[in-house]
Amino acid sequence: MDKIKILVVEDEAIIAKNIESKLIKAGYDVVDTVFTGNDAVKSAIEKNPDIILLDIKLKGEIGGIEAAEKIKLHKDIPIIYLTSYTDEDTFEKAKLTEPAAYLSKPFNLDELNRIIQLTLFNHNIKKELIDTKRRYELAVEAGKTGVWEFIPSERKTIVDSGFLKLMGLKDELKSTSGTEWIKFIPAEDLEAINSKLKELVAGKIDHYSFDHRIIRVDGEIRWVTSMGKLVKDNEGSPIKIIGTITDITELKESERKLKHHTVELKRSNVAKDNFFSIIAHDLRNPFHTILGASELLANYSSEMNQEEIRQTAENIYRAASNVYNLLVNLLEWSRFQTGKLEVKKSQFNLCEIVNQVIELYSEQIERKKLNVYKNCDQTCDVFADKYMIESVVRNLISNAIKFTPTGRSIEINCQNLNDNFTEFSVKDYGVGIPREIQQKLFQLDAQISTRGTDEEKGTGLGLVLCKDFIDKNGGTISFESEIGKGSIFIVTIPKK
Repeated sequence: MDKIKILVVEDEAIIAKNIESKLIKAGYDVVDTVFTGNDAVKSAIEKNPDIILLDIKLKGEIGGIEAAEKIKLHKDIPIIYLTSYTDEDTFEKAKLTEPAAYLSKPFNLDELNRIIQLTLFNHNIKKELIDTKRRYELAVEAGKTGVWEFIPSERKTIVDSGFLKLMGLKDELKSTSGTEWIKFIPAEDLEAINSKLKELVAGKIDHYSFDHRIIRVDGEIRWVTSMGKLVKDNEGSPIKIIGTITDITELKESERKLKHHTVELKRSNVAKDNFFSIIAHDLRNPFHTILGASELLANYSSEMNQEEIRQTAENIYRAASNVYNLLVNLLEWSRFQTGKLEVKKSQFNLCEIVNQVIELYSEQIERKKLNVYKNCDQTCDVFADKYMIESVVRNLISNAIKFTPTGRSIEINCQNLNDNFTEFSVKDYGVGIPREIQQKLFQLDAQISTRGTDEEKGTGLGLVLCKDFIDKNGGTISFESEIGKGSIFIVTIPKK
């Protein structure tokens, strides 16, 4: 397979070389790297790349948007804008050039690769749409259009072989009563068709064209464009209606795919922005505590009493624990998204995992004076990826500890639901989850940032990871929550 050819347009030489290096490392063919808008237009015409990575704000005679406009006059090449934070006016102008995607700087190689692949896929879908439209123009010759006549005075319909072919019928049935064709139309679409025919006969309109479905003899549902025109005699009285139906199922399917992948690309961009936001802020903040507290110990420990030293060390431990847990989730989610985290299922006892996790968080449980009530059926064996299930149990118990006030309770249960599934649940009597957040709880593209009862920072990434891991293992995850009363998360895991 030929390498994907990419043109890089970036006015900062160091950044341009960095992008070029990443692309080459990922296996792409960088056909050219240029620094101005004019050079971008010239190189695009001469090199004919598959994709152009274009800085939206270029220095020089013409900017990135102007360069994109000129390129589109000559070539149909998908353009991915490289952008930092851009003002609204620039963004609106950029939309007019119909870019394939926006990529925020800085970016990592995995995200760049996903966006390039989605861009190429969407571009191919668009080309398919254009090709489908061309095929539509030749549909009659290709046998995808049928012609029919309806004679109102006789309530009779006459059709050609193309019409019969679309319906999956044989050539013999070419003339029949008008009501005979009702069974080939879904009930939801029939009303619209009858309405159009009545308007034609009444003289309210002289033609119509709209899309609807048909049901072939074999039960297959196809999409068609139906057109009709009223034919009158010399006195203006209706004689008959002539029309066509053209199969547009492929066009509808291409439109559906394009819409789906456009939504996926948008969601991927939003999730990526939130992912980097977590790295930029939530991963950095704990280090301020660690650095500040450790500096205090290094410089002033001789002047501090035993209690002050203990509290400072405890602050360092808490911050280090938080950043470690966040880093684990970030790495797991990243590996999962890039397909590097494989599902390796095995048989193991769920209660053993629960006991290990409770022991892991014993210090936090003791510090907040929480009462943990555990009810685990020791026969709760499951068949799943042990590493992923451990991550789910760890995240759910950690969240329960985080959002439960000092002195309250947490209930942890494991039980066999039936021969096929084991149920694991964590119930807390904590702060509860606001209703506006509940709808977005398992979505990274809707950033959620909450704080625990001791001001512990929460990003929502752990629950996203739980949902991904449980889905991958064939289980389910659900929850119920009420403000001020607490939450319960329920997970089912296959036993075999």
